[in-house]
Amino acid sequence: MLSLKNQLLAVDDLLLGSIGASIPPSESRDHAVRFFSTWSGTDKLLMTSQYACKLVAPFLLYRAQLQFRAGKRGQPLSPSTDALYKFAGSVSVARRIMGFWGILGIMKSLSALERSPPASRIALNLGRLQGLSMIVFYPLEYISFFSAPFGGPILRISPSAAMAAQLWSVRAWGLFVALRIAELCLEWMALVHKESEATEDTLKAIKKRKHAILYQLFANVSRFPVILHWSVVGGIYSSELWTSGLSLLSGIAAFRGGWESSRIPAPMK
Repeated sequence: MLSLKNQLLAVDDLLLGSIGASIPPSESRDHAVRFFSTWSGTDKLLMTSQYACKLVAPFLLYRAQLQFRAGKRGQPLSPSTDALYKFAGSVSVARRIMGFWGILGIMKSLSALERSPPASRIALNLGRLQGLSMIVFYPLEYISFFSAPFGGPILRISPSAAMAAQLWSVRAWGLFVALRIAELCLEWMALVHKESEATEDTLKAIKKRKHAILYQLFANVSRFPVILHWSVVGGIYSSELWTSGLSLLSGIAAFRGGWESSRIPAPMK
């Protein structure tokens, strides 16, 4: 017969430990915790959510208008549309605030690049130019952000100066993305060359890395037209559906590629 102490311990385990005991270990959940604990992982998820909302919202409004014409709705309005746009705007602001310290990562990468340079001079200079483009991007991005109404405005500068900061920050970002595409293509060609002389184990790692590069290429190539749109006054596309759709595709590819890349070893030198 159990002692009183053991009975109390059993009750304690039942009341307080039953939920934890019923949750089995999960490698996928552990990986999700690691991935979303990083700024990059969280940003990719938020980006996907932001542009999914912006893409779904106009279709909900269109449905409401059709229902109004058919006499099934009192007004041609959709409260969900406004809610989705507001949520997307909040996510956009959150992403920009979260990225405020990103310049520290760029400085770290530039420092590491000079101390452990890649074998290829082209790869080295591509990395340097990417870092320098981000050194230009970050100050201009946050001058633009903190001079906008949703950023405070904390900075009191003229509208023309704020617009110039915004345009040149986007252009610096566009240069970074173009260089990133070139860097990924260069890495792809290097991996193709290695495949001919790779062992079976190395070949598996190469194939995984090539798979990850395809996601990153898709994310950056689909992002580039959106950057071009915002790099000129008034934009290029007449409908926001184009930018939202391309940004959603970029977000999904970046999220999937980041998720898979975080499972595999670092790129081979």
